[in-house]
Amino acid sequence: MISVNRGRIWAEIDLDALRHNIVQVRSAIGSRKLLFAIKADAYGHGLREIARAARNFVDAFGVASVEEGVSCRHAGVTDAPVLILSPVPEKEIPELFEYRLIPTVSDEQFALTLAQEAQRRQTAIPVHIEVDTGMGRTGVSLNQALDFITRVASLHGITLAGVFTHFPAADTDIHFTRQQVQEFNRLTAQLEHRGITGFLRHAANSAGCLNIPEAQLDMVRPGLMLYGIMPLSYHFGHRQAPFTLKPVMSLRSRIVNLREFPAGTSISYERNYFTTRDSRIAVISAGYGDGYPHSLTNKGYCLLHGRKVPVVGNVSMDLTMLDVTDVPETKLGDVVTLLGSADGKKICANELALLAGTIPYEIICRVSPRVPRIYLQDGKVVHIKTLLNYD
Repeated sequence: MISVNRGRIWAEIDLDALRHNIVQVRSAIGSRKLLFAIKADAYGHGLREIARAARNFVDAFGVASVEEGVSCRHAGVTDAPVLILSPVPEKEIPELFEYRLIPTVSDEQFALTLAQEAQRRQTAIPVHIEVDTGMGRTGVSLNQALDFITRVASLHGITLAGVFTHFPAADTDIHFTRQQVQEFNRLTAQLEHRGITGFLRHAANSAGCLNIPEAQLDMVRPGLMLYGIMPLSYHFGHRQAPFTLKPVMSLRSRIVNLREFPAGTSISYERNYFTTRDSRIAVISAGYGDGYPHSLTNKGYCLLHGRKVPVVGNVSMDLTMLDVTDVPETKLGDVVTLLGSADGKKICANELALLAGTIPYEIICRVSPRVPRIYLQDGKVVHIKTLLNYD
């Protein structure tokens, strides 16, 4: 563990681990293109910093909004395609042209308005069309997709750059996911029969890349894997990955208070924890205001001097209590690891998610902007992002 000791709580972002993960995923997908999902502030890791670190190693970036796409361009991503994976409001169409962002299209009126703006500017704009093969969220319905894509592809000012679908259960329902792939392939074959070709086909998220090789198509869209987190089936050991990933984010805090309490003392809000013995209770400066889940109350644990110490009492907004009775060398200022590795032990995002009753995506995405991000490369701090310079 590199000693950073920054503030009351901080997230360490390991850019070497990120590049390692990109290399590992590339080894599994061969010559296919790699779109890196950096939406939601790069899953809490920092969009601009992650885009900057990855821009020479991936083929495209995926974001959720125009604002995220613009931020990606401001980060120095000048050439790589930036695909907005969610619907774009019509009022933001001008920014698509200004920043060379690629919208996802699944609404005909939006496509018409987009084409009109392209004609007005005397240019053409690339688009990807999302097809709903079973996600039940956004996208054009499968039974309408053939004619819809045909009409949109014929619009003057529109260039069909991609057609994609989304998997709802690529780690838990392989049979259904394979059906999605078959239906999607049938659709693209029908498009080819109509003379509509030259577009990228993509479908696979992290679990799709690993579990359904035929879903890799022309391009893959991993997110979680590139941040060093495997789908749950791999965490449980039900499946074995062909490579090893390194978690990119670690979350650490420090002990700011250390007290002795007799047996029978209540700890924290609502008095739902009582010491069962004479106890030494440490307070760390981390809480749900920083993104540490309140649902880890009396369930979670942290790493301290190579041992797991339990969370006791309610996780509060800014502070969390740990029972350190069995770690007698504990002292004020000691660094505690909430997520990540320390002294040969680790707590991974899947582990925390299971304890908190959520998913690993939420564990990392919810890390608050008030938590400084410390970016590390070659064992050195290369950038620090705080509320004072948060984009």
